[in-house]
Amino acid sequence: MKKKLAVIMVLALTAGTLGGCGGGSAESGSSAKEKSTAEESQSSSGDSGDEDKTTLVLWTRDRADASFIQPYIDKYNETNEDGIYVDYQMYTDNFEQALDMAYATDSGPDLVGVSGMTDIFTKYVNQGQYVDIDQYMTNAEKERYASLKTEGITAMDGKMYYVPVFGSTGRLFYNESIFEKCGIKEPPKTMKEMTEDAKIITDKLSGEGVYGFAMNLKSPSSALMRSVDFIVERSGGPKQGYDFATGKYDFSMYKEVMEEFKTIFTTGIAFPGCESLDIDPLRTQFAAGKIGMYISWSHADPGVYANQFPTEEKWNVAQLPTIDGTAFSQSIQPYKGYMITKTCKNPEKAWIACRDLFYSDAFVKAFHEAGLGCVVVDDLKDQVSVPEILKGKEEGLLGADDKFWPATPQELNSQAVVVEGNDQYATFAAMMLGAEDIDSGLQGLTQRYNAALEKGISNGTGKELIIDNWDPANPGK
Repeated sequence: MKKKLAVIMVLALTAGTLGGCGGGSAESGSSAKEKSTAEESQSSSGDSGDEDKTTLVLWTRDRADASFIQPYIDKYNETNEDGIYVDYQMYTDNFEQALDMAYATDSGPDLVGVSGMTDIFTKYVNQGQYVDIDQYMTNAEKERYASLKTEGITAMDGKMYYVPVFGSTGRLFYNESIFEKCGIKEPPKTMKEMTEDAKIITDKLSGEGVYGFAMNLKSPSSALMRSVDFIVERSGGPKQGYDFATGKYDFSMYKEVMEEFKTIFTTGIAFPGCESLDIDPLRTQFAAGKIGMYISWSHADPGVYANQFPTEEKWNVAQLPTIDGTAFSQSIQPYKGYMITKTCKNPEKAWIACRDLFYSDAFVKAFHEAGLGCVVVDDLKDQVSVPEILKGKEEGLLGADDKFWPATPQELNSQAVVVEGNDQYATFAAMMLGAEDIDSGLQGLTQRYNAALEKGISNGTGKELIIDNWDPANPGK
């Protein structure tokens, strides 16, 4: 009872303070203010400097590109002729909890940044927290962004909610100097080769504190969504275990991938303490020349080694290995879009701000060429230059094999596939660390996920999803 009362009091106190869209006068103004759970989860008060402007409060959790974006926002605030002031606010952690609290009181921001957060997108769209942007786009804009409209990823029930002008996917990051020192001539093409290369590095250099492979297993879903899922897709397998050809979950293709990772993590090949590593501590060790290879997001890590953790190490980027060396395609995660909340009093102006600032050709090109993201807008792909940080590392850019895949039933609605017991990522981690048998574990996952899918279909939260003539090499057909 005390806990319930405490929650009610917090919500009551924040109900009047969570910022929203200014109807005609600006009530708040900030310059990329960071917020954390130690602070009140609210929009900050201030003065935009112009009483006649409409303030749009924008929440994001992206810190890595804040120093790049802020000057563009400042210039837009000073020069736009639509009477708009963008109040740009960052949340350093617990972003979803902050949104939950805001939406529980019908308040909060006007714009929400979404970067590869499919779970957050579907959760809140299904709750009715955002408005679709089709109603504000011109026919020319709808045509321009048609290829970026993917059900369950950027759209729901045929309505588009944001424009993902950038995309990201998984890549293998490796230390060229370590490879050369160990006589490894090129990055691995298969999972078995990756294991063998990692072992060579560890065997030769562990005395110097250098190990062949590392993974941020402190958060299994964070580590494995950026690695294992893409490896299986690229090998011709399902997306997150879901086979679009049959409309069922089937985790059998994960077996060889799990076996190779188990070898790496149970025979002393991996960087010590991987089971408790988060991604930034891992990156610091890679920057220090202590890790031969790891897998991460194509959009994020190049900039990390230029700004966050500068390094003199000679590093490069490669395509992910596959099970047998044959490559199909792997899915693109949409990156850097903005959704308009239902509580925004001026959604038309919110769309104008997105269109003229974040989706403008000038901003998109500059962001891409700064190495912060890879443009996916069709008519801009040939208009951008290779980022300086990726010259000689062009595999870090999206290529012909990187494509938008359909959403799985679980991506379409997280409540449609409510699995009993550990989810796939916790189960994968247990297999990799030798705590669970691979064969029985994969069989159990297949059974539990299909049971959850059938239950979701029967209770109406999910629906059967089968794609005729499904081809993992051409998932958009």
